[in-house]
Amino acid sequence: MTDNGNFHPTSGDLGGGASAGPIGEGFTLPDADLIASELVRTLPLHRFFADKAAGIDGLDVLVHAPAVRGDAESPDVDLLFVRVHSGGASPAYLLPIAWGDALPAAHEDALLVAGEGVLGYDALVDPAAVTALGRTLAAEGALGPMMLKKVPGAELPVPEKGRPMGVEQSNTSVIFDDEVMMKVFRRLHPGVNADVELLAALSAADCASVPRLYGWAELEVDGEKYTTAMLQEFVPNSADGWSMALTSVRDIIREADLQPEDLGTAFGFEAAALGAAVAEVHENLAAAVPVRGRVSGEELVAPMRVRLAHVAGLVPQVNELYDAAEAVFEKAAESVADDGVPVQRIHGDLHLGQVLRTPRHWLLIDFEGEPSRPWDERRLPDHPLRDVAGMVRSFDYAAHFPLLTGREDSRQQRFRVAEWADHNVDAFLEGYASTSGRDPRDEAALLDAFILDKAIYECLYEAQNRPGWLELPLAAVARLLDTE
Repeated sequence: MTDNGNFHPTSGDLGGGASAGPIGEGFTLPDADLIASELVRTLPLHRFFADKAAGIDGLDVLVHAPAVRGDAESPDVDLLFVRVHSGGASPAYLLPIAWGDALPAAHEDALLVAGEGVLGYDALVDPAAVTALGRTLAAEGALGPMMLKKVPGAELPVPEKGRPMGVEQSNTSVIFDDEVMMKVFRRLHPGVNADVELLAALSAADCASVPRLYGWAELEVDGEKYTTAMLQEFVPNSADGWSMALTSVRDIIREADLQPEDLGTAFGFEAAALGAAVAEVHENLAAAVPVRGRVSGEELVAPMRVRLAHVAGLVPQVNELYDAAEAVFEKAAESVADDGVPVQRIHGDLHLGQVLRTPRHWLLIDFEGEPSRPWDERRLPDHPLRDVAGMVRSFDYAAHFPLLTGREDSRQQRFRVAEWADHNVDAFLEGYASTSGRDPRDEAALLDAFILDKAIYECLYEAQNRPGWLELPLAAVARLLDTE
């Protein structure tokens, strides 16, 4: 293995032919060695690259195949599947690369490969490349070796226009004709993708609280199948729950004389409707993806104890509260009956940023599970209260987030935002209970443990990624343990 990587061509269409020919007069694509060495240099600069901390020791290009042959309106696009050797691991990434003599306007950070007289850049930032990818996939059912799998009965017309969604996350989403969203998975894992699996099951069950799934794409490499993209319903004129909640919180701070329910941006009705949507998804998942078995109280809290020990070793403030947190987990374990509790498939990473308010209702999105968990564990059944606790913590985050700036942090403002959080958490739980017939507050000890576990996870995340935000989950842990 060399630092500039190796190229491993495979048979047939997956070989290196895509890198051999001209893309236009005077232009020739870089060879395999240059592509690999350039990716070692540029991949860590991209938001979707999840292994920045470890750095890149080497890189193998396992698939390099043409996806779109361009014309006067669109560039050539190649599909690359690469394996990055980083910190003892070898994660795989999908890279659709467009070729041209210049980068798309305002996208200097899109560069992936710089060759002699030609640039390779992230195709998913370029509307022309996105349009060409969508048209080819819908018309041919494939992008090179990447094959489209349609949901039975789903209609996928050839799009007239595609565009980047404009919000860069660990995956990348593009929009076709304001009707279909294609989420391209960047860091790939072999086997079933939980997002596709659960959304397919919920779509088949006609669950109204998720976007409908139309299909997904697969790529087979060295005998293993990888889910590379999914196509689902796009709902224009929708707003994410986090943005809506922040607007409401800022209004409650500014309008100090009004009660939360009297504001024009009052969130209580929305919180109740959101609780009902979460309950509907849980009910549908339990029926559509049946899971047999029950778990004991000790089995439920065992991962919480592991997380507590891990975080306490890295965040001193959490270590100071170790015994109090352990007592909460012990109480939760003892609250479970001897025959245990049923578990099921759940969302796994639910918060206000994972829900959309459409003109008609709330939708839950992104069913891939908690990013910090190993891929295989994300598909394990769990208790629905984990999702409920995630939403409870998200309301608390939204309530206290404006106080992080320091401009708004008086005693009255702290009281107001706490009042907002309590009001909307209650509304959310009421909405959940009214739809599910089970009130999460009837399992108070378990719910408290799941909420505390989530807050402890947040402490580690903020300590490692946004130290300026650490005080927010730390304060929540102190409140939950009544140690303020």
